Amino acid sequence: MSASEAGRGQKARHLAGELRRGIAELRWPGGKLPTEQQLANEQGVSLNTVRRAVDLLVQDGLVYRRQGSGMYIASNETGPLIGVAVPSMTYYYPRIIVGIERELAKQGAQMLLRSTEWDSAEERLAVDGLIGAGAAGLILAPDGPSGLAELEDLELPIVLIERGLEDPATLHEFVGTNHAAGARAALKHLRGLGHTRIAYLERSSPHTAPQVRAGLGDVPVLSETRDRWTSAGADEFLDKLLQHQATAVLCFADREATLLLNAALARGIDVPGELSVISYDDEVADLSEVPLTAVSPAKLEVGRVAVELLRARLAEPDAPRRQISLVPRLVVRESTGPVRPPGTTGSLPSAPKSR
Repeated sequence: MSASEAGRGQKARHLAGELRRGIAELRWPGGKLPTEQQLANEQGVSLNTVRRAVDLLVQDGLVYRRQGSGMYIASNETGPLIGVAVPSMTYYYPRIIVGIERELAKQGAQMLLRSTEWDSAEERLAVDGLIGAGAAGLILAPDGPSGLAELEDLELPIVLIERGLEDPATLHEFVGTNHAAGARAALKHLRGLGHTRIAYLERSSPHTAPQVRAGLGDVPVLSETRDRWTSAGADEFLDKLLQHQATAVLCFADREATLLLNAALARGIDVPGELSVISYDDEVADLSEVPLTAVSPAKLEVGRVAVELLRARLAEPDAPRRQISLVPRLVVRESTGPVRPPGTTGSLPSAPKSR
C-alpha cells in the first residue's frame, strides 16, 4: 500500500469513528444521516473518504444504504426494511422464509412479507406495496418471465430466490437450487443400487420441472407430465411403468410420489423390493406409508444466502452481481433398495390386459 493510500484509509477510519460517536450521541435522532456531499463539506474530506467511512459502518451493521433515498442508522428497532414476496406460504417456501427471517434478525433488519398466491397481478401489487412501504431491498420469487422483465427496470436492489437458473442471460442476482444436479443425484443413487430401467413422473411447473428433466437426460424409459395428478392417473402410469419393466421411478413432487406409492402398494407391489421410488422436494416425503427417499433442496440456506447477497448489494451497490446455485442433497429413506435380479421371486407383476 502506498503512503497516499494509507493516508486515505486513515482519514476514512477517523471519519468512521466520528460518525460512530455521532450515532451514539443521537446526533441524528431521525435515523437518517446527512448526504455524502454534506458530510464531505462538514468534515473537509473528499467524497471518496466519506464513502469508505460509511462502508466501514455498513460492514459493522451500524448503517445501511437505501438506494435513491440515503443512508440510515440501523438498530434492532430501525434496521433496514427488507421486502419479501413468495408465491406460497404453505408449500416449499416456509423454510426459505425461516432462513430469510433468521438471517435478517442477526443483522437487525426487519422483514415485510407478502404472498402472491401464484398470481401475476397480486405479484405486481405486492412489489409496489413493498416499495411504497420503504423497503431498502427486495427478495422475490416471481411467477413468470414477464414479471422478471419488469423487475429489471427497478432501481431497488433485488435478489431472486429459486429463480434465475432457468434463464442463462438473466441480469438479476439470485440464489436457487440446481434442480438438474438434484435429479443427477437421484439417478446416481438408483444406478448404485443396480437400476437401469428408470421412469419419471412429473407435475408440470414453469420453473422446477424443466430443470429436473434436464438432469435426467435420455435415461427415463418412460416419462409423463400432467398439470395435476390424481389417484386414477397414478394408477394409469403404474400400468405403463409395468409394461416398460421399470424398476425405479423419480417423481416430481412429494404429492405425486405418494400417489404412485399408494397405487403400487394397493396392487401388492413391494416398495422397495419390487419398485424403488424417489420423490423431489422433501416437504412431506417422510410422512408416506413407506417413507420416501427424496431430493431435498437446501431451503433454509437459500433464504440465508439471499439475505447475504442483498446485504452485500446494499453495502456495495457497484460491486459485480452474483448468481449462486446450491446443489440439493439426497435423503435416503425406506422407499429405495437394490434391484431384484430377473426371475427372482417377487419380481414385478405383469400389467393387467384390461382395466
